[in-house]
Amino acid sequence: MKREYKQNRDKILNSEFSAEHWIKWNLRYIKTYKQIIGNKFKSKILDLGCGQDYFSKTCQKYGYHAEGIDIEKSDFEKDKLPYKNETFNVIHFNAVIEHIKNPDNIMKEIKRILKPKGIVIINTPNWALDFKNFYNDPSHQKPYTTEGLKTLMRMYGFKVIFLEPALICKPRFYWKLPEKIKWKVSSLIKGGSKSILCIGEKQS
Repeated sequence: MKREYKQNRDKILNSEFSAEHWIKWNLRYIKTYKQIIGNKFKSKILDLGCGQDYFSKTCQKYGYHAEGIDIEKSDFEKDKLPYKNETFNVIHFNAVIEHIKNPDNIMKEIKRILKPKGIVIINTPNWALDFKNFYNDPSHQKPYTTEGLKTLMRMYGFKVIFLEPALICKPRFYWKLPEKIKWKVSSLIKGGSKSILCIGEKQS
């Protein structure tokens, strides 16, 4: 069932956008992450829930050691990921966690396979801003708010080092606005976002 869902999803995405589009878009993500966390964004990188694997391919194109894994190889709610302890410096978890009903297993696995002080990058819709549209995607299972993500990170031994609107390649002054204004402006401006970008660092 999961394999069939992924195949149907990929058909839709491939019909809407070209590979070149996704590579350019993922390059913007990479530039944003480097802007935010600097040299903490480094090889080895795992794209967890990789879809067509464009993020890791883009990382590889620009000199990073990166790979991806998706649901046909691992059930994120039940399975142990096929990697040794402390394998990766960065785990990219973009638009995936909201599809997982119970995040306990995958958060423990993320912590297990991250190196000390490793980074997890989570991007997910902000329920507080976009609740009307959240279940337009029939595969969405669990919504998050900023406070919910903060709690989730603390539960599994991560220190939140960045939690802001998921703006891509935007000036830093957007992130310095007061909390309520920042999220409102972000949801309204062209190129803004109703999603959360949360970056956590694994604690010893």
